[in-house]
Amino acid sequence: MPAAVHVHLQLRIVGDDGTVFTDSEILRLEKSDHRLEAVGLSIGESKVLQECLQQHVVTAQAAAFVDRHRCCPACGRQLCRKGKYPIVFRTVFGNVTLSSPRFHRCGCQPADSQTFSPLTELFTEHTAPELLYLESRWASLISFGLTAALLRDVLPVAGTTNPETVRQHLHKVAARQDADLGTSEPGLRDDGPAADQPSPIPREAVIVGIDGGYLRNWHDKRKKFEVIVGKSRAEDRDDRYFGLVRNQDVAPKLRLSEVLQRQKLPGDQPVTVLAATASARWWATCHPAASMFWTGFTLPCG
Repeated sequence: MPAAVHVHLQLRIVGDDGTVFTDSEILRLEKSDHRLEAVGLSIGESKVLQECLQQHVVTAQAAAFVDRHRCCPACGRQLCRKGKYPIVFRTVFGNVTLSSPRFHRCGCQPADSQTFSPLTELFTEHTAPELLYLESRWASLISFGLTAALLRDVLPVAGTTNPETVRQHLHKVAARQDADLGTSEPGLRDDGPAADQPSPIPREAVIVGIDGGYLRNWHDKRKKFEVIVGKSRAEDRDDRYFGLVRNQDVAPKLRLSEVLQRQKLPGDQPVTVLAATASARWWATCHPAASMFWTGFTLPCG
């Protein structure tokens, strides 16, 4: 049966100076209309389109960036090229391999090195932030293996995406978050509420539920560690979650303060804390403006 429609997608990428980076057909499809499964783009076709489009867009952006750094910023003289080497940029829509050229530095200015690669200034990381976000988001809800399988099912991520890669990226993001959190005590930080920010809302309007539990080593039942999790609810604000491993977290007292800040609440915001376990009750006393209530039962965090 002949196809009902023929789809031809033409991509044209032009720089600010009129340079044409891409002007070609990137996808050709023949779509029939004799069955429901053929209506619209399939997942496989969308993956091909996204991956192809990403390849062209990233390559054009990298080429434009290199062109802007091809001349000396001081005297304007064109720099001499010294070879190239490949770099791989990992994105949600597949890996993009780029050719990264090296240039000799101009002699009009002193420098620590004789050559440099412009793309190292642009690609400070070789994994796109959106890919790290999706991996971290889903890995916090389901297993590393299911996260990798989910991404491979719906996105044209690289075939090398696996549970170990997801685990490494998640730990990298967590380490960065901990570094941003800092190590200073609550009430002594410089990023407190500004004078023009609203005053704390009533205590009853902010409720924090905290619970704790032990996780045992599957192979050695004698080994265990304690996990404390919580949920902050505030009027007219999105709920926020937090968690930590007791005796391992370097800044446990900052967790609740950080959650309140993410809810756009001042650092001295009075809160009502509902603690379900003795450990959670102990940890909640770290917040100076907390009013404790002992529940004695497990609080749902969902």
